[in-house]
Amino acid sequence: ESAGCFSKLFFCWAQPLMKKGAKKLLNKESCFTSDPQNQPNNSQFEYQRLENKATKSRTVLKSLHRNFGRTYYLLGLLKFGSDMLGFAGPILLNYLVKYVESNEPTIHGCYYAGGLFLSSFIGALLSTHFDYQVNKVSLRIKTSLITAVFNKSMLAKPVSLAQFSTGEITNFMSTDVNRIVNFCPSFHQFWSLPIQVVITLVLLYQQVGVRLQAGLVLALLMILFNRYLAKKMGEYNKDMMGHKDDRVKLMTEILLGIRVVKFNAWENLLSDRINSIRAKELKSLKGLKYFDAGCVYLWATTPVLITLLTFSIYSITGHQLTAAKVCCVEVLRIENGTFSWGFPPPAEDMNGLHQVQGQDQLLRDLDITIKEDTGFDPTIFGRMCQLTRLITSISSSTLYTQGELVGVVGTVGAGKSSLLSAISARMERLDGSIHCGCHDDGIAIVMQESWLQHATIRDNILWGSEYDAAFYLQVVQCCALKEDFAVLPSGDSTEVGENGVTLSGGQKARVVILISSVYLQRKKLYLLDDPLAAVDQHVAGHIFHECIDGLLGGTTRILCTHHTNPLCIASHSPDIILRRHSTWTNHQPMLKRLVHDRRLPPIHAEHLPCSNHRRPWNDHHHVLRVALGCCPSAATCCVLLLAYRFVLLAENKPIKTEPPITHNVMWYLMVYGIIAASNSIFTLIRAFTFAYGGIRAATRMHVKLLASIMKAPISFFDATPLGRIINRFSSDLYTIDDFLPFMLNIFLAQITAVLGTIIITCYGLPWFAVLLLPLAVCYYYIQYYYRLTSRELKRLSSISLSPIYAHFNESLMGVSTIRPFNRSSSFINHNMELVDRNQRCNYSTLVAQKWLGVRLQMMGVVMVTGVAVTAIVQHEVQFISPGMVGLALSYALSVTGGLSGVITSFTETEKHMVAVERQSYYINNVPQERGISTRLSSPWPLDGAIEFKEVCLRYRPNLPLALDGVSFQIAGGEKVGIVGRTGGGKSSLFLVLFGLVPTTGGAVIIDGVNIRKISTDQLRGEMAIIPQDPFLFSGSLRANLDPTGAVCADERLWWALESCGLRGVAEQMGGLDSNMGERGQRLSAGQRQLLCLARALLRKVKIVCLDEATANVDLESDRLIQETILTHFKRCTVLTIAHRIDSVMRSDRVIVMDNGHVIEIGEPSQLLNQPMSFFAQLANQ
Repeated sequence: ESAGCFSKLFFCWAQPLMKKGAKKLLNKESCFTSDPQNQPNNSQFEYQRLENKATKSRTVLKSLHRNFGRTYYLLGLLKFGSDMLGFAGPILLNYLVKYVESNEPTIHGCYYAGGLFLSSFIGALLSTHFDYQVNKVSLRIKTSLITAVFNKSMLAKPVSLAQFSTGEITNFMSTDVNRIVNFCPSFHQFWSLPIQVVITLVLLYQQVGVRLQAGLVLALLMILFNRYLAKKMGEYNKDMMGHKDDRVKLMTEILLGIRVVKFNAWENLLSDRINSIRAKELKSLKGLKYFDAGCVYLWATTPVLITLLTFSIYSITGHQLTAAKVCCVEVLRIENGTFSWGFPPPAEDMNGLHQVQGQDQLLRDLDITIKEDTGFDPTIFGRMCQLTRLITSISSSTLYTQGELVGVVGTVGAGKSSLLSAISARMERLDGSIHCGCHDDGIAIVMQESWLQHATIRDNILWGSEYDAAFYLQVVQCCALKEDFAVLPSGDSTEVGENGVTLSGGQKARVVILISSVYLQRKKLYLLDDPLAAVDQHVAGHIFHECIDGLLGGTTRILCTHHTNPLCIASHSPDIILRRHSTWTNHQPMLKRLVHDRRLPPIHAEHLPCSNHRRPWNDHHHVLRVALGCCPSAATCCVLLLAYRFVLLAENKPIKTEPPITHNVMWYLMVYGIIAASNSIFTLIRAFTFAYGGIRAATRMHVKLLASIMKAPISFFDATPLGRIINRFSSDLYTIDDFLPFMLNIFLAQITAVLGTIIITCYGLPWFAVLLLPLAVCYYYIQYYYRLTSRELKRLSSISLSPIYAHFNESLMGVSTIRPFNRSSSFINHNMELVDRNQRCNYSTLVAQKWLGVRLQMMGVVMVTGVAVTAIVQHEVQFISPGMVGLALSYALSVTGGLSGVITSFTETEKHMVAVERQSYYINNVPQERGISTRLSSPWPLDGAIEFKEVCLRYRPNLPLALDGVSFQIAGGEKVGIVGRTGGGKSSLFLVLFGLVPTTGGAVIIDGVNIRKISTDQLRGEMAIIPQDPFLFSGSLRANLDPTGAVCADERLWWALESCGLRGVAEQMGGLDSNMGERGQRLSAGQRQLLCLARALLRKVKIVCLDEATANVDLESDRLIQETILTHFKRCTVLTIAHRIDSVMRSDRVIVMDNGHVIEIGEPSQLLNQPMSFFAQLANQ
């Protein structure tokens, strides 16, 4: 702001940035603080629909107009001035050629040369500053749109948010926002283009008169045909974006459930699904690109055809073609020919505008009445409906006062979680009313599905609040985590992976969700959705007594649980809400009968459990060399572009020189026509070859990227944020599909144009080469100086961009936790900080580009002036052909924008090549699972016998052993239960058995075969698992039951559902073809576990593993599952991990794990008869 006028005009104020960049001293602090209007805090995108329901007619376009219209529209004055000065060139050129043809005074030539200098100089400044200001507005729009999409996603009602998949919302923020921003430079072309066409026609009329009509008719026909092509492109683009949303949505679900995918060996199956959607996307992309190639061909050839037709008719009618007329017409043709490169397809950008417009319906007011009370009013839960669940009717007239503990129990799918969703305003209320006296202070909620951020344990707990050491330690002890922290490499400063995948289920439930709700919130109301399901009986009792019924005493707590014992032995008898059929009742006696039937012993808390910890795998980045090996057509396109450019140069030569006496004008027009036809053929080949090469490159990149990700080990997904991987498959892939080929095509065309211009200018005026040499040296050093800075800025921009997408995807996954905690504002503020950090890099990149652009423009001005002065000098000292002067000047006038265009297109191409670089890194550097392709020819396994021989497992070199010398044998068909305290290594056994993690030592033998000698596909395909965290894909119930399509008969599917007690639920949902919602959210957590059991029933395998398969189900459903296992897996080897001792009492043997060791193994009855056994102690707790 303090820079002087000269410094602002020529961007001299950016010199310190360029110096630091050249010395490779740039960092994020060195970047310019973006214009205050660029920061999200100050340029908050004003969606009136978010605040006032009265403005429902407001759209994204109207909001853009209201916020940025005045500044953006006024920039049209710069555009208008630049365009008008651009037409001064042909007029002055006409006069200068006439000067060379006649004997006008020398002073006239100086006037014309001075006019060319002033018009090109002022026009260059106006053009540069127009681009700079438009891009500044684009940055403001991008900042506001990203902020608005994030804010709406955080504040939107869950029912409204459920209408969009995670992939769709990610596309809103990435691809669609970028396309709207790309539309900003195109808008001014809409009004500028007609004005330029009209002025061009007027100037042409002055040169050739009414003979212009034939060319005008041809131009109108081409415009109508172009309109048809643009319409078809819009249709193809809309279809392509629809398929892209489906692909990103499925890819997001795959990454979220990657453990389930690996366990079931579904990599190839889901890759085929992704590739199937990608094939449809590529089909639309082919149509789009080939129609776009047709547009490029017409834009490039139409001006040549119009010129040929105009010259022919002008000569046939008896008029004499002069050098001045020909040069003026040629300059106008070159000017019009550049429109095709500066005018990207607006239909695609407008489609992005309509895509983001669809998210306007996200936000709704919270449908809850806030009252300032000390407790609950008499509450009436009216008829409710959540889009992701079945319709639920709830009614109650019970009065709950502050400080009560309310227990909620019931069967699977009874509506326990829906009750908490209704209180926390996460469901759509259709009738009745909800009154909550402490909703304005936020609600502490512990969700059934744990959600963690990719940060340290302490950061997840504090969530940015002040650290209170004494209270923090108290909470840690109450949640039985002191010993867990002690064994972690960095204690509570240990970083957890994406969504806490590096922690065990019990650690995840305690480490962050429960602790943060206790430490951070200190609220009046706590909604606890079965937080004890993922921990063993000992830890569950400790947490209940010390935390829920102890530290939280005096607050109102609503606890949904299947652990009924704690409710009966609480410090005071809690109210019990029991769900039966469609009514909610306060029913203590029924609960007591339920507990009595189960004969569960009392819970005593004596010791805090400790466990091993799994840390994420470290990703070491290396320097990447990127080449266009995926596009074999690139070299061909370069050759064709060069040939095409020199044909263009040749086509001007015959009519630019004085015609020999032996030939008439028609002969030269015939030659011109032949060369024009050659130009048309080369252009056609170039356009469609480039389109073909781009599509082929995009196809191969996606295939390789998908194969690399699907074969990556679990450790890679533990350490890599989900948003970063999704970004490779969304915005990066879209860049390779669309933007990169487009910009690369422009770059190659621009550079050949500049080379051709220089050659023709030197041919027409040889003395110009004297001026060219110092200009070339200056050009080299300026672009070299710029590229060093540009490379550093691109690196900083890339580094600052990934955290935005990672934070966005992470926040979307946890929005159901963030909103009830009343923490949306902190996440919104953090997003603003990330966006501002990235925009500082983008703004500095823009300034560096314009620093270069204005200097290149000035070099072009020097070239134009030099050509004009050279022509005047040569005209005075010796004879010079007017045709040669016109030839040189006509091309020199285009070099002003050409030099800037080369470096701009090169910069954009280099920026888009970052997407190729990032994908190439994932293709070449992501570690792969062991690639054993050996498949046993004979049926295997036959019996299902399993043997662990001194198995050791260490997740990372600096971590303790998760399994330490584990050895045991399991006979074929044996039913074995695996128990132990949380973090004891139980789930690690399954990871080793399925080959998901490499062992440090020892071996695993199945039916006499070492699993290391078998391909992972066969190993995992011959076993079934019901995971601790059930995961379903969006789609039909049939597709989730039978993903491979191996079971054709509906009777088998209904049998599996009925065996698991889900037939009634399936019929109520609409049958086998009913939609499950994203990640199966129409079912409760317990129902999803039962559906996973039904899926296992349909598989004909010899080994079945259950990892806490009954954690989220009630006691009655647990009994049903045990009966189903005994009946239908009678001949199978069954391994069951369970915290409920009753779940393993019917097992043939029990393995007791603790701290990675097998401490006991034997029959349950024998171990129970030994009072000092660890198993007996677990059973008595």
